[in-house]
Parts: sequence; C-alpha cells; structure tokens
Amino acid sequence: MKLHEALGIDLAAVDAAMVRVVTEDADLPKDSPIANGVLELVRSGGKRLRPMLVLTGGRFGPAVNAPDAADKLLRLAVLMEYLHTASLVHDDIIDEAETRRGVMTLHRKTDVMTAVHTANYMTARAIEWAGDGGVDAAHSAELTSLAAQLCIGEYGQLRNRFNFDVTMDAYLEKTRNKTALLIASCLQAGAAAAGATPEVAKTLYAFGDALGMSFQIQDDILDFSASAEALGKPAGADLRSGNVTLPTLFALDVPGLGDAIRGLREDAPESAFQDVVRRIAESEAMERAAALRDEYADRARRLADRLRRFPAHDSLLAILRHFTDRRS
Repeated sequence: MKLHEALGIDLAAVDAAMVRVVTEDADLPKDSPIANGVLELVRSGGKRLRPMLVLTGGRFGPAVNAPDAADKLLRLAVLMEYLHTASLVHDDIIDEAETRRGVMTLHRKTDVMTAVHTANYMTARAIEWAGDGGVDAAHSAELTSLAAQLCIGEYGQLRNRFNFDVTMDAYLEKTRNKTALLIASCLQAGAAAAGATPEVAKTLYAFGDALGMSFQIQDDILDFSASAEALGKPAGADLRSGNVTLPTLFALDVPGLGDAIRGLREDAPESAFQDVVRRIAESEAMERAAALRDEYADRARRLADRLRRFPAHDSLLAILRHFTDRRS
C-alpha cells in the first residue's frame, strides 16, 4: 500500500492545487516559460511527502474539522511542496543532473535560465503565502525563513565539494538544513494551522527532524547500495559531484580506502570513481551509516509515542513504516 493510501490523503487534490497557483496567477502569462516550467514539474510527479506531512500534522489540532481548515491545510501543503520542488531544481542545476527519478530534469528540458527563474517563482510564491497561510505570526515568520535555510543547506553542499576534511557536525548541519528542517516544519505548520498546542507542535517538529535526518541518511546509503535503475541516476552520483555524504565520511576511516577517496578530484577518470564507489559499498562504512540512520529512526519512534493519545498517532506510525520499508 502506498503512503498516501495508508494515510487516506488525496494527492490528486494537492496536484490540482499546485496547478491552480499558475493558472489563476493574473501576473503570470499562461504561455510563459515559467508557467510551463511549473506545470511540467507538477506533471512529472513526485512523492508529495511534504504535503502529506502537512496534512498529517493538521490531524493533531482541534480545529482540523473547522469549515476553513481544509483550505488552509491544502494551501500550506502546496506552499511546502513548492519550496521543496524549487530546491530540487536548484540542486539538479548545481549537480548538472541529467535525470531525476528517471525523468529528464527541468534545466535539461528547457535551459538553465528558465529552470532558475521557474524555481525562483515557486520560492517567491511560497514566501508570499507564508504571510497568510493560516498560522500565527510566529510560525509565519518561521515559514518565511525556510527558503533561506534551504539555500544555506545547498550552499553548504556546494561549498564543500570534494572537501574530504568536512566534519561530522558540518555534515549533520547540512543534512538538517537541506532535508530535515522542511520535513519538521511541514508537521509543525500543519499542527499550528489546526490549532494544536505549542507542546504538540513542538513534539511533531522534533519527530519530523529525526525522521528527516533518518530519511536523508538512507538516501545517502542508497546512493551506494541501490541500482542505477532504482535510483534513476548512476550509483555513487553524490560522490561523482563532490558531495561528501555519510558513507563517504565513514569510509575515510577505512585503511587504504581513505587514501583512494582523498585522491578523487572533479577531473578524475570514471574508472577511479567506479572503484571507490564499489569499495565504499562493500565497506564497514555502510553499516556505520545504517546505525546512525537507525538511531534517528528510533528517536522519531520515541517522539511519536508521546502522542499516543491522539487518533492521528496511527498516521505517524504509517509514516515510520514507510521510511523503514525504504531500507530494503
């Protein structure tokens, strides 16, 4: 069963709302490259995990059944997905990625300039909505800062390309800014919009933070362990782009392998990358990365247990199961 089915969420409604942003924008010509770019991104699909988290967070608030609650939560869901999608477009440009999930990336379908403007438009609309997204002023301010934090995460990755001296703290900070922060904010924003108490919203944020860290570490692991067909890109693509992820960070401690990793440069031959990727996949670094992933997942599980009194606790467990299933 797919996650949206387990949660009872209609993703078609989310996609339709994402499209309406463009079709109902009086300031945006309907046949403009930006409008077409947004529509292309929506049509290309996606997991829509962030919208599902917003809607799940809303189930922990007493106002979830209020007359205007559904519209507020859907607006927040689209806001978060716009931010996430824009960050992926920027990420693909930085990485010079040809495909994402087996589909040609936007900057390859169009051009870099069009893709940048499309992502910037989506970010700007999300920031605009955060000012009237149905949450209180404090949470609205937090939402408007998300775009900056996502950019900081991307910049941290770009700044440390092929920097094999990056620290564990720097890796964790980058991972939190790039992935965990948005996941945590989705749950918190949904809860706040539905009138949840600050304590409940804070617990959901912490749950989302732990979940997001586990989620990104698993992506780092899959980059070495999954097939190119499953990834929609070559195995070890992160290392090829100079992105030092957790398995690589741990592999630097492996005698012999660490020296081979440090010898990699952007212009290194493909055979050198292939050899290092294979050796990392076969090394103890993978087990160490999996252990840290599991620590974060266990933390998320303990945080979810604090919300057992809510019927929506089952939704958190469904999300956790979905993340666990990604490990196989």
